[in-house]
Amino acid sequence: MLEDMAVAIDNWKNPSWIYDLYRLGQASSLRENPAQVQQQILKHIVQCIGADSGSLAVRAYDQDEFVLAAGIGLPDSAIGSHIRMRQGVIGWVVEHGEPILVTDDPSKDPRFENYVPRRESSTPGSAICWPLKQETQVIGTLCLNRMPKAPPFTEADMERGNMLASVVSIVIENTRLHQEQTARIRRLSELNQRLEDAQSQLLQSEKMASIGQLAAGVAHEINNPIGFVYSNLGTLERYVSDLLSLVDNYESAESSISDATILANLQNLKQKIDLDYLREDAVSLMNESRDGITRVKTIVQNLKDFSHVDSSEEWQSASLERGLDSTLNIVWNELKYKCEVKKEYGNIPDIECVPSQLNQVFMNLLVNAGHAIEDRGTITLRTGTAGEQVWVEVEDTGKGIAPDHIKRIFDPFFTTKPVGKGTGLGLSVSHGIVQKHHGRIEVNSELGKGTRFRVWLPISQQEKNEVEYQSHA
Repeated sequence: MLEDMAVAIDNWKNPSWIYDLYRLGQASSLRENPAQVQQQILKHIVQCIGADSGSLAVRAYDQDEFVLAAGIGLPDSAIGSHIRMRQGVIGWVVEHGEPILVTDDPSKDPRFENYVPRRESSTPGSAICWPLKQETQVIGTLCLNRMPKAPPFTEADMERGNMLASVVSIVIENTRLHQEQTARIRRLSELNQRLEDAQSQLLQSEKMASIGQLAAGVAHEINNPIGFVYSNLGTLERYVSDLLSLVDNYESAESSISDATILANLQNLKQKIDLDYLREDAVSLMNESRDGITRVKTIVQNLKDFSHVDSSEEWQSASLERGLDSTLNIVWNELKYKCEVKKEYGNIPDIECVPSQLNQVFMNLLVNAGHAIEDRGTITLRTGTAGEQVWVEVEDTGKGIAPDHIKRIFDPFFTTKPVGKGTGLGLSVSHGIVQKHHGRIEVNSELGKGTRFRVWLPISQQEKNEVEYQSHA
């Protein structure tokens, strides 16, 4: 053991190994892990200098404390402990910014009033502690110990170690700067991603607003011709009824016609036009036409209700059940071939909201429910009230959502749909809209059985705002 130490002491006088230390600090595989860098540096120094133990302390940035970052020959519990200014040998070196050589029991030195002695069996015979500096600021300390049986450290060793301390300081500072740069890049990437997400949500909102404006424009343009067609159809229905009444009267007077030729012509014409069928079919056609134009009027009204362009982004009192119905009618063409829709409404009160935005949420939930059903299934719409809140529920009997996907479904761009089938923005935008309304979305899903989304919303935004104001006051 003493022979190995003698070789190490000779190496200590050869500065070439210090360059190896610098290269060790530049290793990219270690720089990602500061604790590993610090432990490897200390291990290298202890072996090359022939010390029995050592420690490396670094400043806890923005604090007046130092942390014991690495240790050789020290208890594991010591690593990570904090060292305050003016505490022990390390505290003295930090305070004065000067190296120190200890060749006797530190408890006898008046400079170390707060020194806590080790157990006698582990008390070193000599020790050196260097400050690690970045310009004039002490950023750490490097302390090495030799046991009493080993040749003691000397003043020359302390002077020789100043270059060593400079190299270690550079390595420690570079590692810190690398970590700060990595963290800064990570933060910038996160901020950039948040900006991209916000832009995508903005584009999606603008797209939905454009669709709403288009829908409202189409509804407005269709509404006028539908109005006079509907009005004319009512008039035409009366005309047809009057004409059929006239035909009935002529028919009742048929027996009074004495001219055989005229009578024969009338009977031939009745047979040719199939008057009995015409009489029945005319009424049926008028009824079907009225039903058709009524359906068109309903669709137009649904478009207007869905878009709410007249109210734009204004908060107003609105019926969520009516909004749910109008949205269902808009997307029904996509659902009707494979979905049965059940309604279990709880007759909830109107709430203060931006109706067009909540209709967008309902549309996303309904479309997703339809996509989750592969062959045939059921979508159940429920509403209810709980205290000062209402809830709207969309449940499907589709394929369900995997547990590891549940936590990510509201993340922008996350989608389980095939490429080209979804943007991954629908639920993200919906989540943002519900949060804007001071509400929340709950999700319950089971693979192979289906998914249930429940949207909770406050009835009054004013009460919610007052509560938030009081909580922040």
